Amino acid sequence: MGASGWACAIATAMTNPVEVIKVRLQMNLGLTKAGPVGEMHKIVSEEGVKALWKGVGPAMARAAALTASQLATYDESKQILRRLTPLEEGFNLHLSSSIVAGMVSTLMTAPMDMVKTRLMLQRESETAGRYKNGFHCAYQVIRTEGFRALYKGGFAIFARLGPQTTITFVLCEKLREVTGLKAL
Repeated sequence: MGASGWACAIATAMTNPVEVIKVRLQMNLGLTKAGPVGEMHKIVSEEGVKALWKGVGPAMARAAALTASQLATYDESKQILRRLTPLEEGFNLHLSSSIVAGMVSTLMTAPMDMVKTRLMLQRESETAGRYKNGFHCAYQVIRTEGFRALYKGGFAIFARLGPQTTITFVLCEKLREVTGLKAL
C-alpha cells in the first residue's frame, strides 16, 4: 500500500500542471477561447511557472490517501464480510467490498480534493495571500464555513469514485480468477 501510495503521489505531482489548467478552464466562464495551451501561457505569464503546481501538496496527499484507503478498506471489508455474513468468495463479496472501499475513500479524500481545487483556482493576481497552503485553506474553510464545508461535492466525488473503485476491484478479481491467481 505504501509503494502504491507513493507512486500515485509522485505521478500526481508530475501531472499537476495539467490538473491546474483543467480546473481553470472548467471555471473560466468563456473569458478565453485559447484552450489549454493559451490557459497555460496565461497562468505562466501572469502568475509564474510555480503557479502550475498550485495545490500539489493536497493533490499528492489525496492521491496517496485514495490508493491506500481503497486497498486497505477493500481487503479489510472483504475479510469482515466473509466472517460476519454468508457471503463467500465471488462477485457479490467483491461488489460489496468495493462499494465500501469507494465510500471510505470518498470520506478520506473529499476534504483534500476540496482544498486542492480551491488552491488551484486561487489566482495570485486576484487574491494574493488568501490561502498560504493546504492547511491554511482547510483552517479558513472550517473557520468561515464550518467543518461540513470540507465535504462540499462529496456526493459527486462518490458518484465518480464509487463506480470507479467497484469496477477496478471487481475486474481485478475476475482477471485474477481467469489467469488462475488466488483472489485478493
